[in-house]
Amino acid sequence: MAEAANVRQNLQNVPSIFEISAAETLDNLIYPALSKIFNYFGLRLDFKLWGNLRVREELSPLLTWILQYLYLRNRASSFGESFYGLQRTATGTGKLLTRPQQFTSATLLTFLPYIERKLRTRSAQHEDTYAWEPYLINLFHAYNASKAVHTFAYLIKQASSHSPLFRAMRLTLRYPSEPPQEDKWTYIFLKMLEVLAFFLQFIQWWYSNDQRRKVGGTLQNPEAMPELDLPEEVKQTLPQKGKCPVCLLALQTPTACSVSGYVFCWKCIISHMKEHGTCPVTSYPISLDDLVRIYET
Repeated sequence: MAEAANVRQNLQNVPSIFEISAAETLDNLIYPALSKIFNYFGLRLDFKLWGNLRVREELSPLLTWILQYLYLRNRASSFGESFYGLQRTATGTGKLLTRPQQFTSATLLTFLPYIERKLRTRSAQHEDTYAWEPYLINLFHAYNASKAVHTFAYLIKQASSHSPLFRAMRLTLRYPSEPPQEDKWTYIFLKMLEVLAFFLQFIQWWYSNDQRRKVGGTLQNPEAMPELDLPEEVKQTLPQKGKCPVCLLALQTPTACSVSGYVFCWKCIISHMKEHGTCPVTSYPISLDDLVRIYET
């Protein structure tokens, strides 16, 4: 009887797909926003692990996992789900998350999108990719297709959960029947983090590609040094017209850097960017989004 009452109560507290999508969108903003902040201050892991093996990784995934686990442990919901007043409960009983479910949920929330984003970035660069990476990308495609099917089934009330991961963990999203029991300082701390959601959204908007093109950035394109002012030995080393400033050979797959305006071979600028993260000529910070393929007509 009690279990039936819990199921009935859960069915009455079903959130709409729009609220679930909004919570997922907010969760997906955490990693890129933190990455922008840490990259701006140059904060990342960089240490020698063993022999020639060196670890160079960003701090954003680790901090994102800690944040999600903190919310899952205290409120049985992710950062975005808590912001929209949702809670993860067991599908059959309506009970809150166990400790293993909290750990698993935080790990999946953080590292699945992180791995997918990394794989897509490496695939777009066409460099240093392993043979198994395309298969893993296809698995992510299959997962996204399965999630779309689950979302549609949830929308027409034919499924209790909106995601195959929720179904595998036997969890569902519901409105809590009573507010979470928290001490004063935990409540204040989590509320402050929720206020930061607006700041995270602002960071993501500010650094979006469309907005960056509208604003135009703060960097000014460098003025080329007049060739007459250069020493003769320097003039001899300058690339001739139609040649790459890096390899000093004829341009192959010409690619322009939108930050500085210089044109390079695709492989040359990609290799230099991956190693140094800057324009080879001006030393301005650049990313893959700053490279523009040039097509001759």
